[in-house]
Amino acid sequence: MYLRSGILGVVDDPVIRPYRDGDDEDICRVIRNVFDEYGFTWESGGYNVDTEDVKAFYLDGGGAFWVMESEGEIVGTGAIMPEGNGRCELCRLYLSKASRGKGWGKMFYEFIIAEAKKSGYREMEIWSDVKLVEAHRLYERSGARFVGQRICNDPDKSLENGYIYEL
Repeated sequence: MYLRSGILGVVDDPVIRPYRDGDDEDICRVIRNVFDEYGFTWESGGYNVDTEDVKAFYLDGGGAFWVMESEGEIVGTGAIMPEGNGRCELCRLYLSKASRGKGWGKMFYEFIIAEAKKSGYREMEIWSDVKLVEAHRLYERSGARFVGQRICNDPDKSLENGYIYEL
């Protein structure tokens, strides 16, 4: 997924690609930086263990994981996990601070939606910390409906908003 500007060889937009062995450190870097930005506790080996071994958690668990690269650097992460009965859950959709405000988050979200549809899912469940207001706007503008709130099992016992997106 390359889009090039009018200047030969200049890539304006990022590349979204499937997870590859060796991506875990950069995935953790992106997500940990977002955690630091919003004051979330990073729990290595605990709550964040899924990002430390993406293959074992997501791929071997029946899900899918993608990264977004810009100029060869991973700047975004996103995944889906099966939930049963035709539903998947959107997981770990994060973009580095420098990558936000360019439409890349929307592009990544729409890519994941398309992949979920291709995989035969009918609904996508989305849970997102209440602090991530811009993400909530994206979900709501896309047609996801708010279904309530819950306390997350993360170390901070964060309050999350829940959405369902009909695929």
